[in-house]
Amino acid sequence: MSSIASLTLVPRDSITELARLARTSPSSFHAYLAEHGGNARQEYDWSGYCMLYVLTYLEERGIDLEQPEFNAESEAINSTYGLTTLITPARRLVDQLDPSAHREEELVAHFDETGMAFEESGPAGLDTLRLLRDTISELRDDQVLLINIG
Repeated sequence: MSSIASLTLVPRDSITELARLARTSPSSFHAYLAEHGGNARQEYDWSGYCMLYVLTYLEERGIDLEQPEFNAESEAINSTYGLTTLITPARRLVDQLDPSAHREEELVAHFDETGMAFEESGPAGLDTLRLLRDTISELRDDQVLLINIG
């Protein structure tokens, strides 16, 4: 089974409408997201599972990418769109996501613990951290990064 992680930039003021549509009309949700969302500058080339396990790795280390401000919206979108993380511009995250602040061996160990170890899990984890750091550092105040794993 495979999974894809997509990174979409959405206007901050559209999150409430996205959540409403997720609750009421999944087809309209997808159309609205396609119309109002834009692709992040960089695409994610690894499996969506890799993104998922890097997100759990960060969570276990106390690095929370989501802000409570959008908890309800995130829950609504998750019910329609699969595993979704909403990330607002947060300069504090840039240093925490710097790949040099993490050891490849720790990422490999985390993948091992989850039962998802693969030969390139270390480099994949570091690439994922780099992509997250770079994308979040480029967010404008009026944007939210929507990461979907599905």
